[in-house]
Amino acid sequence: METHVCRSILLLLIFIYFLYILGKLLNVPTKEQNDHERVKIPVELFVMSRCPDAVACEEVMADVVKEVNDISTFKTNYIATLNSSATYGATCKHGDLECNGNIQELCFQEVNSNQLTFFNYLMCIHRSFDRIGSHEWAKQCSEEVGQDYDPIDKCVNSDTGLNLFIKSVQKSKANQANVSCTIFIDGHKRCIRDGGDWYDCPEGNSVKDFVKSIKNAYKK
Repeated sequence: METHVCRSILLLLIFIYFLYILGKLLNVPTKEQNDHERVKIPVELFVMSRCPDAVACEEVMADVVKEVNDISTFKTNYIATLNSSATYGATCKHGDLECNGNIQELCFQEVNSNQLTFFNYLMCIHRSFDRIGSHEWAKQCSEEVGQDYDPIDKCVNSDTGLNLFIKSVQKSKANQANVSCTIFIDGHKRCIRDGGDWYDCPEGNSVKDFVKSIKNAYKK
């Protein structure tokens, strides 16, 4: 009797162990699952919407994002001086029209999370530099890339847009990013474009170089 009980217990333990091993085998993540679950690399551009260097910088990044869209998140933050008495709560280097342009771009990102569409919007905006920040031009470019401008306009003309702008300026200040355009990849300063020149770019400043940096960060 005791022998029979011991044998039954042993068989039960073997069966439980078999189920445990089977569960492990069935739950082995595939390469696709690992890639999907891996955290995307943040790429942040600290810019001013009416700054020529920001325009040049964003045009390079527009090509970069096409190569690494699936493994990265792109975000623009804006450089200005906090000023509670200013119209937008901060003073922009190129005037209030720039502040408005900054808010338009922040609101576009808030309404539409597709970063490829956002960069298409920026490329449209850049076609007429003097109109950056104007309502009519932002509306036209938004519609050109397939985005209804009404929700963006509502954001721009509300506390939502102002709060996005102030938080963005605060983030630029916290990161000591005071030059437009300053690029951060994976939380680290990667490159600066200022006065028509690239500098502090130890890994290069071409589309290929930025793509490589992002892919290397993703592999870590």
